[in-house]
Amino acid sequence: MKQRIISSVIYFALLLCILLVDIPIVDTIIVLLISVIAMHEYNKAFKSIGYHPISLVSYIGCGFLFLMGDIVTYEDKMLIIRIALPALIILLFMYIILKKLKITVVDVALTVFSLLYIPFLFSFIKLILSMPNGRILIWFVLLGAFASDMMAYFIGCKFGKKKICPEISPKKTVEGSIAGIIGVIVSYIVLALIMNNFYDYSINIFLVAFMGLITSIAGQFGDLSASSIKRYCGIKDFGTIMPGHGGILDRCDSILFVAPIVYMFLKLYLFM
Repeated sequence: MKQRIISSVIYFALLLCILLVDIPIVDTIIVLLISVIAMHEYNKAFKSIGYHPISLVSYIGCGFLFLMGDIVTYEDKMLIIRIALPALIILLFMYIILKKLKITVVDVALTVFSLLYIPFLFSFIKLILSMPNGRILIWFVLLGAFASDMMAYFIGCKFGKKKICPEISPKKTVEGSIAGIIGVIVSYIVLALIMNNFYDYSINIFLVAFMGLITSIAGQFGDLSASSIKRYCGIKDFGTIMPGHGGILDRCDSILFVAPIVYMFLKLYLFM
């Protein structure tokens, strides 16, 4: 546990430094780098059991994060997507044929899924950072993931009795899950009060509490989804880049599910 806590403190300190640097291109590069590392971990996991996801395609897909935010106009994004998606499908199947079926349809499916699972979901972080006061709003994502993880971990370790999904993640408990939900709701209410008093917002506390409920549940499913991939691949962690936590994908699995939910709430409620 000590190693896990030290690693978390270092990780949080680095994250705080990143949030203080309000430069859009730096945001994009950081999210891109995290996405590429997570993609490497994903590909490595499936290659360990004999599959062959097409790494080059998945890494190029991560590059589409540069389309997010203010770097490319909305019209240009739509044009690129209309061209890129059919081109990707055609090229992947041409690749299968040229490789004489050494690459299978399953490998292509794993590759396409990786693009939706990692860079696409990570792109919502960039979209939120591009909003007015994005440096404040991004805390809804961070708290939605990490407050839930920390509360669930500490309460689950001390008081957890009933397993929530033992076949996927044996250590997760109902008690920890409930604590995680409460932790996110409380942290969201505190953040909303800060925003209302210091940033000229008028956020409805009950709506924020509801968002906390939804994002916490989504984050826990994100964690379990990553655990199901690890269980299928027969690995304990996706990587070793973060001592006590595993890889980037181990640490960011909740964020992948929380970020789109937060983005939808913000767009519908604050920026509709």
